[in-house]
Amino acid sequence: MSDVYEYRRAPNRGPVWLALIGVILLLVAVIQFGATQLTWLVWVAAAVTIAWMILPQPVSGIRIDRDHLVLAAWRKPRPIALDDIAHLRVDDSGLETHTTIVYRDGKEEVIFAGDLPDVDTLIMVLADRGIPVREIA
Repeated sequence: MSDVYEYRRAPNRGPVWLALIGVILLLVAVIQFGATQLTWLVWVAAAVTIAWMILPQPVSGIRIDRDHLVLAAWRKPRPIALDDIAHLRVDDSGLETHTTIVYRDGKEEVIFAGDLPDVDTLIMVLADRGIPVREIA
């Protein structure tokens, strides 16, 4: 077993491509059908798409070593000592998976789902480090 587990989720550019396709379709409509009244809409949509492409999209993910679980490891790292964690609770009943850290003192903290790998991988990695994961189906 490696001492450090890292999970990185690359930024998603899908919405940018979708917006670009929308701009192209609007441009085709303006040219093909002579809808010159929509020219301003093409310019606005193009400007928004370009601005969206320029905005930085940070990498999300977690890092787990022998002693710490680091949330948001590549944005604003926040280490949590593994000794402070009683267990993780995973609710996989809806469309999204909700994961909650339950601390030994009874406090609970919801984890951002975009930072986490799939549930099976998370269970395996945390089990290797002695942290139980409880699933709610």
